[in-house]
Amino acid sequence: MRQWISDLRVAWRALGRQPGFLGFVVLMLGLAIGANTAIFAVARAVLWRPLPFAAPDQLVQVWESNAAERRKRENASPANFLD
Repeated sequence: MRQWISDLRVAWRALGRQPGFLGFVVLMLGLAIGANTAIFAVARAVLWRPLPFAAPDQLVQVWESNAAERRKRENASPANFLD
């Protein structure tokens, strides 16, 4: 334990001699922790939280396409959807 405390004192003195480097290290740690928190917050909201619907496995999307252009899909217009 004494060796560990002694190492901490030496490290603290070395950082005290170079305050610019200490500021840079603190800034980088803050940015890294903030970015990590933001990424996990977005991932939790988008990937892990269940959808807010009663039966999310039954959701569908309706497309319409022209017979000549089979690969081109567009959202169905409300009138075509009702038809």
